[in-house]
Amino acid sequence: MVGSRWFSIALALLVVVGVGGWVSPFVLAPDAGGDEFTRERVFVRADGRITEAALYVPSGERPRPGIVFGAGSGSEPAMYAGYGETLARQGFVVLIPGPTYELEDGSPVPWMIVRDDTALWDRVTENYLNWVAYLEAHPRVDDERIVVGGHSGGANGAYRAAYERDDVRGLVAIAGRFPPERPDPLQTNVLLATGSDDSLVPPSTLVEISEPLTGTKLEPGDRTGSFEDGTAAGVFVADGATHLSESSDPSLVAATAEWSLRSVGETPPDQYETTGRPIRTALQQFAFGLVGVLAATALVAREGVPSLDSDYRSSLPPTVAVVGFVAVVGTTLSESVYHLWPAPSQFVKYVLFAGILAVVGGVLLRGSERIPRLETRYGAVLFDVAFVAVSMAVFVLVSTRFVTFQLVTTVVLSGAFLLLLLPVVVLLSLLERDAAPRWVFSALAVLWLYPAVVPPYL
Repeated sequence: MVGSRWFSIALALLVVVGVGGWVSPFVLAPDAGGDEFTRERVFVRADGRITEAALYVPSGERPRPGIVFGAGSGSEPAMYAGYGETLARQGFVVLIPGPTYELEDGSPVPWMIVRDDTALWDRVTENYLNWVAYLEAHPRVDDERIVVGGHSGGANGAYRAAYERDDVRGLVAIAGRFPPERPDPLQTNVLLATGSDDSLVPPSTLVEISEPLTGTKLEPGDRTGSFEDGTAAGVFVADGATHLSESSDPSLVAATAEWSLRSVGETPPDQYETTGRPIRTALQQFAFGLVGVLAATALVAREGVPSLDSDYRSSLPPTVAVVGFVAVVGTTLSESVYHLWPAPSQFVKYVLFAGILAVVGGVLLRGSERIPRLETRYGAVLFDVAFVAVSMAVFVLVSTRFVTFQLVTTVVLSGAFLLLLLPVVVLLSLLERDAAPRWVFSALAVLWLYPAVVPPYL
């Protein structure tokens, strides 16, 4: 009895530590924002393609300058929230485009390996120009004050857009190593930036490409020309930043905001309020939060609530698990790494997935009744994991319609998603004897999260 009491105390302490580690970044470094700007998830459709993007719009009515800031290849706009929020606070309407998918009459087209670099770069250029046109058409945007920029693959697209649209007021290219080969330099204000520890695009790369892009060979820290006549050029290196951390590095965010403001004729502030949590912080928050959810679920299953009757008591651990898991994922990974909140515009996918979950669950339940060994706790773990994994696999095949490229992409994302969910699924399998509450948790969790990682074809 004493050992049991100490075990419960240890679980309670884990809950406190987990919740404290999850909540502390919000308390110590809360996101401001409030009424300063709005953020929404949008879809840009053009040329038979669809792009997922984040749109930040400052409060007020008067026209504002706009900036398109392209995310890195394979990245989500959520990773660049620091750029979006900071630029929006400085008065910019900000469009951060993410993944772009090919469509044909509303359906995916067969993926083709592009062996011609020219065709590939043409597609990159078209996508970026579509994003610029989308932003220009926004009623709050002053279409005569547009800046283009991006990180990594997004910077490569920004180079090309700046050449095609010589009316843009400025360019901020972070770790873009593949500018187009053009005989003349860009006719706009150009900032080249990278991290000192970026092994993919080191500072020496920017020195090499600076001359063809700006007409002058620039070293890190150099700045030449004038913003007024569109000839400003500079190279900025963020101390200690790597290729991944550049997506949230505060000094790069501040340099982007300053260059963009000067390019559109605005005076930068003495100090920037940079927001958006680094990916490392989001991962730490998620880890602490997950520990808290697991410990709370185990504690509730162990101690229960005496005032509840047995029917409600058995559903309490899954309820704690699903509410905690949604709260932790939604405030950490979904905010800083990958957008995981439901998309109402993809209602058909949720209906389809709900049907798949019901069918797979029914088949597995019938099978478990015929195999006594599966009624053990470890058998429950096997069946619960199978319920999630099989349902996800069927949904991938149906929703991507067997398009090879999307299958590969979605399988990778599915594997990462399953790893997030697995600890909670396994714990419930070991704690809860009744399959129904466990499977309700699993169904709600995957139905809420999983369609978000599948391209919006349906």
